[in-house]
Amino acid sequence: MKLSIFLPTYNGASLLEDCLESILSQDGDFQLVVSDNASSDRTPEILAARSGDERLKVITQPETIGVTDNWLAAMAACDGDYLLMMGDDDYLLPGAVTRLIALLEEYGNPDCLTFQGYGFAFPDALEPGSPIYYSDPLFPFHESVPERGELPSELRREIVRSFFRFEFKFCPNLQTTLVSQRAFSRMRHGVLREPYPDFYAIHALMLLVDRWVRVPDKLMLVGISPKSFGRTLKQGGSEEGRAYLQIETAFDGALPGSDMVNGWHRTLQNLREDYAPELREIDISRSNYVYRQGYNWYLAYRMGWIDRRELGRRLRLLSGSDYLGFARELLSRFNLDMLRRHAKVDDDSAIASVWPNMRPAPEVPSAPAMAERLAGRAS
Repeated sequence: MKLSIFLPTYNGASLLEDCLESILSQDGDFQLVVSDNASSDRTPEILAARSGDERLKVITQPETIGVTDNWLAAMAACDGDYLLMMGDDDYLLPGAVTRLIALLEEYGNPDCLTFQGYGFAFPDALEPGSPIYYSDPLFPFHESVPERGELPSELRREIVRSFFRFEFKFCPNLQTTLVSQRAFSRMRHGVLREPYPDFYAIHALMLLVDRWVRVPDKLMLVGISPKSFGRTLKQGGSEEGRAYLQIETAFDGALPGSDMVNGWHRTLQNLREDYAPELREIDISRSNYVYRQGYNWYLAYRMGWIDRRELGRRLRLLSGSDYLGFARELLSRFNLDMLRRHAKVDDDSAIASVWPNMRPAPEVPSAPAMAERLAGRAS
């Protein structure tokens, strides 16, 4: 079997049927493994209605476990040579499986194959009352990353270096990368680690594998739903998201503000711990970390999510070296476009400020409708 798609889910019944249909309507040699994390909604019924499909394997957790553990449980049940992760708010575009298998054969079965997708935010996902939003593409890769072909090892190492500088040059989400079982087997400390298991896996694999291919094909809608962790980052806090994922983002020296940034730091610490020989010359950038959190403080203040007193309290947490590092990073980024962009920040433009690549699509009713529209545009 060439491909296993693994789908961890928890109380995702409102989205799961469309997701399942997008996968099980595909042609090609694949299996779908769903791990139900003890859902209390209609998820078991929806899965039972598909039980006659031999390509579907369902495992059910007797009690709710952490999200990362549920991912691992789904992965362990996969039989394919390559694994692809999906969430219950994602949607596989028509013909995606056939195309992915053809791409693997075209490039001689590389260790990893990254493709492109679209971002898709469901109603109410970005803020209460918001319509459907989408981004095209899902992730704008850095100009140094070739649109098609193999990624040299030194480029991959630079991608990891940039990650340690709190910059993304490469999409860190597992949903848009096929990973071979042999590649996962090279990871020395388990394939996933909290708090952000896909960030951890992508960058560990960058250090370890022999061949990594990137292609421009857009084959999936990667969803943001009202229960997604990413949408809880709005207004600077994500206690709801941490509780859902059962993760902790605190660490010695952590600053208040974005849990996404603090979780990013924790992931970097895990990588340093597990892959010290490969990361001898790469350190976590404190100045970039402070800049990221300071920028989030600025946005939170401009949006009205924190008041002047709270902003002042946070600023007093910074040391003299933190201020110097922040100033250095700010100057390196300063330009007229930056000034124009931030002159417009206010409470009415929260989505544009927090999700700058997203565009509204209020007339689109669903993920299948968006997939149909995008397929028509491509043709």
